[in-house]
Amino acid sequence: YKGEVGGVTIIDDYAHHPTEIAATLKSAAHYPHKKLWCIFQPHTYSRTKALLNDFAKCFDDCDEVIVTEIYAAREKFDPTIHSIDLVEKLNKNGVNAIYLKTFEEARDYIFETFKDKDTIITTGCGNPHELARMIVEDYK
Repeated sequence: YKGEVGGVTIIDDYAHHPTEIAATLKSAAHYPHKKLWCIFQPHTYSRTKALLNDFAKCFDDCDEVIVTEIYAAREKFDPTIHSIDLVEKLNKNGVNAIYLKTFEEARDYIFETFKDKDTIITTGCGNPHELARMIVEDYK
């Protein structure tokens, strides 16, 4: 639990594997909310590429998914995989997903879009906790 802004609960979770993400979101679906948001930062090009189809199936409990830029960590840029690839698969699977490159873009989109009683979960093992902090601290 990171805080509440504008009647919206902000939670950060370290889940970064499809099974972990699905478990987190299944639990969160039972938390009282109007809309469940997940902001996911994929971790490493190789993991995103290898588990792309699994990632595309783990966000079913969300009403809205934002996917940010892949957190490269120790890896060099891989032009054969991009966060947009995941967004396209999610949308094809009936999940409402968008790509927003930066945390600032995600924060601003959230501020323009969220409503009272929504729940927002930031997840991944890069630095999505920083986005959760930004949402809580930057809300006016």
